Amino acid sequence: MFTCTLGLHMDWERHLETALLQCGTREHRIYICSPLRGTDWAEVQRNMLAARFYMYLIWMCDERIARAPHAYLPLLYCDDVPKERSDAIASGMRLVADSSELYVCGNRITEGMRNEIKHAIAFNKRVSVFHPDIIDEVHLMFRKAHADLDLLIMNTNPEHKKLGLSAEELFEGVPCDA
Repeated sequence: MFTCTLGLHMDWERHLETALLQCGTREHRIYICSPLRGTDWAEVQRNMLAARFYMYLIWMCDERIARAPHAYLPLLYCDDVPKERSDAIASGMRLVADSSELYVCGNRITEGMRNEIKHAIAFNKRVSVFHPDIIDEVHLMFRKAHADLDLLIMNTNPEHKKLGLSAEELFEGVPCDA
């Protein structure tokens, strides 16, 4: 079983679900852009859990709704079936376009994340980065798109520091079904 390295109470996911279900209007929506793919199913599960954690942290720090379709869609869609993969990607891109801003979480950028960031840039969304090692790559994407650099934020708020942690830094152990 994966355990949180930050010492959170065991039912943090239940608290996240309760907050999401009880939230009324969702005027200011944040899209979570973080790694999903992994070398095996355990790594994918850890990345899904990290995406849920990022959602939880944003709710706890800012009382904002964050959306991370990759936190749940791999349970419904098979990434190895091309039609299902494209449906899942299209769903995520619709959420990017419908969000107020995009948060780039974790300490690396995957190809899927690059596409989400480019999509956010095309829709003039504000993009916040939380790990200093990836800000240059996102900055370059903005420059290549001739986008407004004022929409790119290197977030150094101490409350948000955990949004720059990787799945491996957040959760240790193995999933229950390993």
